[in-house]
Amino acid sequence: MILPVVVVVIDGSNPDIGADIAMANVIWNAHCGVFVDVVQTVVVSAPALQVLTQEDCLAAGHVVSDEEDDLYSIGRGLGTDVVAYYIHGSTFGDNVLGCAAHPPDRRGFWVVPSQFDFVWAHEAVHVVGDNPHDVQDRDNLMWPFASEVTNLPADLNETQCQRILSDPALLSIESIVLNL
Repeated sequence: MILPVVVVVIDGSNPDIGADIAMANVIWNAHCGVFVDVVQTVVVSAPALQVLTQEDCLAAGHVVSDEEDDLYSIGRGLGTDVVAYYIHGSTFGDNVLGCAAHPPDRRGFWVVPSQFDFVWAHEAVHVVGDNPHDVQDRDNLMWPFASEVTNLPADLNETQCQRILSDPALLSIESIVLNL
């Protein structure tokens, strides 16, 4: 299975997209048989979106700020259901490395460049499969604190993989070949 994704970089965030996607593919493929395919990368000069005004990162009941609304409008219509954003930070907290709270009709997540190359994969698992932080295992990708994840690369369990594999954003290789 393949997860097609558009990556939007807000100019000034300086991510290592290759390392983040490589780690996502190591984790997702090893545990769930899924590969992330970046179909397009868009770099946008939007200084007002480098640091988002954000009050929470709730999966349900999230109130979308004006900046988030603007951010999650970028990269739509490019053939994917999920868009990943690299920003410089948010007002939600200095130690917050990513957030998967998004407007209901625009699936995506944002991350900041960090020393933890698995944060991108973690936030993507929130969006694809709607997986929460309900793990008791620090080896699991969904442990809520990046600096405490042990035994890298992080794991995904069977329940998390089942949720990912049932997500409508995934494409089978057969469906991609048929559309060529």
